[in-house]
Amino acid sequence: MPTETGSVSPESAPSSRKDQRPPGPPGGPSVPERLAEQLKSLGVARTFGEPLQVGGETVVPVAWVQYGFGGGGDADGAAGGGGGGIALPLGVYAGRGDGPATFRPNTVALLAVLIPLVWCAGRAVARVVRAAKK
Repeated sequence: MPTETGSVSPESAPSSRKDQRPPGPPGGPSVPERLAEQLKSLGVARTFGEPLQVGGETVVPVAWVQYGFGGGGDADGAAGGGGGGIALPLGVYAGRGDGPATFRPNTVALLAVLIPLVWCAGRAVARVVRAAKK
């Protein structure tokens, strides 16, 4: 659209650059802004839960939280990305107001992690012993 001086404003000028990215959704935050907001809540707040009162004790849930994401694109402008995460409940810190808190492990989660780990370690040791015999 022409201005008073007869020139074209930068907003309405046609662009000759092919590598410009489309604008974010109108009236809303862009994808990187939304991702940054989500990552703020994935730290300590997810590892240690809110304290709860259970049977006269204060209980703080503890979890192992891991996440990752990535993305990429090519010279033709095609792009993509993805991510994922896991939260494994490890146990709780429990205690009364007058004494120290003690950690109580989640035995089900512990077994869910240790059984495959012990199986893999056993297979590795068996292969090493078998190779040593030859």
